[in-house]
Amino acid sequence: MGALAALPVRCAAVAAALLACAALAGCGGAERPRVPAGFTEYRTGEYSFAYPSGWQRRDGKDEYGRPTLMFTGPRLPSGVVDGQIHVGRVARHRGGLEVQLGQFRALATMHRYRLTADRRVEIDGARRAHRFEAAYEMQDQSGASVPFTLLGLYALTDDGVLLEFMLRSPRHGAARSRLPVIFDSFRLDH
Repeated sequence: MGALAALPVRCAAVAAALLACAALAGCGGAERPRVPAGFTEYRTGEYSFAYPSGWQRRDGKDEYGRPTLMFTGPRLPSGVVDGQIHVGRVARHRGGLEVQLGQFRALATMHRYRLTADRRVEIDGARRAHRFEAAYEMQDQSGASVPFTLLGLYALTDDGVLLEFMLRSPRHGAARSRLPVIFDSFRLDH
């Protein structure tokens, strides 16, 4: 009977220990994930993500004069870039996300992308978010066809900012295995 009487105390102690471990490990999303070895964090007041250390950053503008951000990996012997991150931002986006998604789908069809994923996702701080994955081909400097993989995310924040987060890599490049790490590191800061 003594062992049975002590059981609730042991359960409470185990539960407390598990809760303490969970708090230290950052469970529940309260803490930012660690930046993986070999990666560097890029952070603004709106979003953050990890990218491979050594990739080159370039700021630019889109066709409407809005700021864009690009991180580019090294060139392969074929001349294609082994990995690329593109971030676009539209402040005070007035339209819904459906128009942007329709434009992406139309461009993907026009450029012969094969969509392998096209689904809504949940992201903390986003009113709505949508993920795309695609396979397509580009030509290298010799004219040879190079298969590519694309991971894309559109997020409309609670503040009405539309973010476009696009990653691409040659399917047989070293960066391909890094795309999921980069993609999964994307966070909205709110």
